[in-house]
Amino acid sequence: MPLKLKHALNRDYLKVEILGQRTPGNEVAESKQIWKEVADVLSQQEQSRILTIMKVEGRLPIKSAFQIAESAGDLGWSRNYKMAVVAGSEAVLMNIRLSEMILTNLGYEIKLFGSTRMARKWLLSD
Repeated sequence: MPLKLKHALNRDYLKVEILGQRTPGNEVAESKQIWKEVADVLSQQEQSRILTIMKVEGRLPIKSAFQIAESAGDLGWSRNYKMAVVAGSEAVLMNIRLSEMILTNLGYEIKLFGSTRMARKWLLSD
């Protein structure tokens, strides 16, 4: 199953779930499509805080992580966004830790968490 996006608008943030299996060789295109959809929803809802739950299987190659992160601005992402990411498993956490570092170095506010409670607490703090 390719990547799938679910989202729900809460009072103070947009909750996003990304589910499915990465397609080997198509990781960049799939991810860019998902993150473009998220940026579009954020823009439509005039929201800047995102709680992202990642339940994705499959490896994200290092080169792909760089390509995805470096295209954030082209996909409609603003440096005013604040995103808390909850890894659905240890494998997901390891897979996206590099993306977190790249995006942080590019000036985006993003942080990885192992629990939704801690992610929400950080996301709603000023």
